[in-house]
Amino acid sequence: MPASPDLLRIIVIGGGFAGAVAALKLIDASTGPLSLTVVEPAEEIGRGIAYGTTDADHLVNGTAKVFSLFPEDPEHLIRWLKERAEAGGWRPPAQYNGGEWPVSTPPRKLFGDYVIDTLARAVSRSGERVAFTQVRERAEDVFVEGNQAYVRLASGDVLAADRVVLATGLHPRRSPVSAPDGVQAGAYYVDDIWKDGVDPAIAGKRHVLLLGSSLTMLDSLITLEKLGYNGRYTIVSRRGLIVQPRREVEPLTDVLRGEPLPRTALGALRIAQRERRAAAARGADWQTIVPPLRAQLVPFWKGLDTREKLRFVNRLRSYWDIALHRAAQPSHAFLSRASAQGRVERLAAKVIGLDILPGEGVAVRLRRRGAGGPETVLFDAVINSSGHTFDWTRIDDPLVKNLLASGVVRPHVTGYGIDADPDRLAVIGRDGNASRHVFAVGHPLRGVSWESSSISEELAEAIQLSASLFPQQPPLADAPVQEKTLSGAAAK
Repeated sequence: MPASPDLLRIIVIGGGFAGAVAALKLIDASTGPLSLTVVEPAEEIGRGIAYGTTDADHLVNGTAKVFSLFPEDPEHLIRWLKERAEAGGWRPPAQYNGGEWPVSTPPRKLFGDYVIDTLARAVSRSGERVAFTQVRERAEDVFVEGNQAYVRLASGDVLAADRVVLATGLHPRRSPVSAPDGVQAGAYYVDDIWKDGVDPAIAGKRHVLLLGSSLTMLDSLITLEKLGYNGRYTIVSRRGLIVQPRREVEPLTDVLRGEPLPRTALGALRIAQRERRAAAARGADWQTIVPPLRAQLVPFWKGLDTREKLRFVNRLRSYWDIALHRAAQPSHAFLSRASAQGRVERLAAKVIGLDILPGEGVAVRLRRRGAGGPETVLFDAVINSSGHTFDWTRIDDPLVKNLLASGVVRPHVTGYGIDADPDRLAVIGRDGNASRHVFAVGHPLRGVSWESSSISEELAEAIQLSASLFPQQPPLADAPVQEKTLSGAAAK
């Protein structure tokens, strides 16, 4: 690309779904010369934790008709699946929703392929206007000097940019576990199924504790079932809730009934309870009320003051998460079968600590909900399926620590992610000012918009960010890859 005073240099930190879709929308929204760099140590941009699994039974938790990367073209993913997935040997299972493509729930690996391919097409159609580069390192710091931002890499190299986008993804929630020196803990305890996998020795045991009760728990259970495990599960969460199957239902058109948005957590709860009772009275599925509630979530969240946001987080978060983040039916079938066989027990408790006892199992110290003091229960093995943490003050990551220490970002008041301008997505620093150089999308914005960890919300944020940086630019139609692809982009 020839030198140009109009060249805009953007660095996206993180190459999971949020980073990939941010790059995609920035490419399509820009019209002038653009240097776009994605800092991501993994080989591929677009997988991250969620779409890096190779298990064909780890599915997206929604239907293909709602996961197009182009809202203006809702059948984009459906067409891609018909053209590419079927050629690769995947078709929607006939026993679920009639095997129809629009209501299919493809494997997450396949959806990752879709993201990767769609980004490659965007790079290709940009021609020489966009210089796209992947730097396969970890970013460890971002700082601003004068009218320029800089990204320091783990190698010590520093990259300069006009804008930096934090798309840092997920950080695992660690469990308090201890083991004697020299003990091979993997046969007793799995802290991260994505990084560590599951030791096949666990499949031969009789009683496994799963920490957490949502989608990560279901992935853990599916993995064990496919390894041949036929023992018992105890699934523990603080409230004893458990992931629900997603059913294909016709959503209500309006849950507010012409009323203004509630300004309190209690007001939101009352509306949800009212509509759930009304659905039950007419014999309707309670899931019909979830889409219209979700559609109002961002304006509702923005309208709450700090006290009410904290009330929502502390009292309603678990119920909202279990209602919204439901599982694809083929995935949930694994849990349903194990439950029907009498192998699943739910436990409402807080886990205090885990002690690995060689030759015996794992002594789990916990406090049951509503009970007095703690107790200790022995399990053959434990899998940490408690998901991820959004509290940046508790994340052991050099980039997170350095950003907080320098004041480039500040923690969100809810304890979820970092603070940012909800309209521009510019991060807000310790001084209370919105940055002119550093922005964020995805998981770091959980406290700003609440739902920023799902495909739909991260896509909306990527579009919002591109509109902020490149206002009034029309979307560009997708096109086949020709010469320039991601595999040909420079990689460090």
